[in-house]
Amino acid sequence: MGKLKKLSQQKIIQILQNNGFRQVRARKHITFKKITREEKVLTTWVPHHREVTIFVIQYIIKQTGKPREEFES
Repeated sequence: MGKLKKLSQQKIIQILQNNGFRQVRARKHITFKKITREEKVLTTWVPHHREVTIFVIQYIIKQTGKPREEFES
């Protein structure tokens, strides 16, 4: 397992969109949602920062249920 590093906001958005998340709102944060096959709604957000911190990336991984490896650079 690799090490998590800061990623650009655009990279995080790209990962989310490639996994079926769609942008539903953009205020203080950009909010993304996805409805799973089981009708479960997954919601996460991405801050308006050039780089997203490791702490926030870990939170996004927890909310989306995506493998950590997808966020490793």
